[in-house]
Amino acid sequence: MPDHSVITTRLATVEDAPAIASLNQAFNEVSEPPELLARRLADPRRVETPILAEVSEEPDGIRVAGFACVRIVPCVLYPDPHAELTELYVEETFRRRGIGRALVVCAEKLAREAGATRLILLTGLDNGGAQAFYRALGYVEDELMMSKNL
Repeated sequence: MPDHSVITTRLATVEDAPAIASLNQAFNEVSEPPELLARRLADPRRVETPILAEVSEEPDGIRVAGFACVRIVPCVLYPDPHAELTELYVEETFRRRGIGRALVVCAEKLAREAGATRLILLTGLDNGGAQAFYRALGYVEDELMMSKNL
């Protein structure tokens, strides 16, 4: 049966906090009241821009199916800002329908519009599915990321 759903990406708003909280619980196992997310979404100092993917289907109407976050960071030592895809999640029932791709394309567009010439991302060393997805979109292994818990 052909998929007749329409995928739309857009910037998240404060009103989207409940949907983001639900998706964040599923993705990161972080349970936060939507009110806290709404407060952070409204904060003009935030550096992440959340993007939502909505799917319009009959008879269910419009439903938020996934999200991404992109961070654009001005650099002191380089003329162009640094862009990073910090989050990407698509609800399991909506996977393999182009939603992840649409979110990444939107993040890339935001990064380009902000003057970034490169978008980096991190994914788990053991997350072969995500690595294959990003490779299919033209991403390559680039540098080693290291971290330390503080």
